[in-house]
Amino acid sequence: RDSSTSRGLGDVYKAALEELLDLKKEADKNNVSNYLVVDAGRTQLPTSTTTVLGIGPDEDEIMDKITGDLKLL
Repeated sequence: RDSSTSRGLGDVYKAALEELLDLKKEADKNNVSNYLVVDAGRTQLPTSTTTVLGIGPDEDEIMDKITGDLKLL
């Protein structure tokens, strides 16, 4: 795979719920695949707790436009 044309899988960032929702809007606006994970409440988290936003894959330029301001963990 040519790393100059697609973002690798496994990049992890930490963001508050409001930031996740803003990132989702930006991904939608740029036609980038994304999925917001909402917990079913069968473990320690309350039902309907938003836990993760998966974004991509897509071109590095587009992914950087969406996630470029986030700090990589």
